[in-house]
Amino acid sequence: MIRPERPGDENAIRAVETAAFGRDDEAKIVDDLRAGGEYIPELSLVVEEQGAIVGHVMLSRCYVEPSGDLTLLLGPIGVVPERQGKGVGSALVEAALAGARHLGVPCVVLIGSPAYYERFGFVQAEPLGLVPPEGWPASAFQVAVLESEAPLPQGRVVCSAAFG
Repeated sequence: MIRPERPGDENAIRAVETAAFGRDDEAKIVDDLRAGGEYIPELSLVVEEQGAIVGHVMLSRCYVEPSGDLTLLLGPIGVVPERQGKGVGSALVEAALAGARHLGVPCVVLIGSPAYYERFGFVQAEPLGLVPPEGWPASAFQVAVLESEAPLPQGRVVCSAAFG
């Protein structure tokens, strides 16, 4: 079952993100995004199975310079190791993109493996005019265009300081 994060889920989400990556960097990003108010609460989603949270994804606001246009960043996303490769992550990405479409944003960006995310419609962002945040590798910076008729923002994407 995919549902929005609820108060009281924070420790379970922290545990999922830490287990998924074997470190607490992503869990700290989630905590910092929450504290800074940059995330979209209704698009911080969890997968709950038999009362346990086994996956999590978060969308947060970012902006494109110089226009100030809003876009959303997908991530962090994590799935506990024993549930990886079983469709949990895919379900979370699809639900997050559906939620972003519902909000009417033209695109969602992320940093991640092109081989994994291309199945969801993500492509390299720079050829479409979106430059990654300072210090992020262009090869892993991707965009999913959600509304083909809407103009795509152009310029450098600026994300929360939580991403370091």
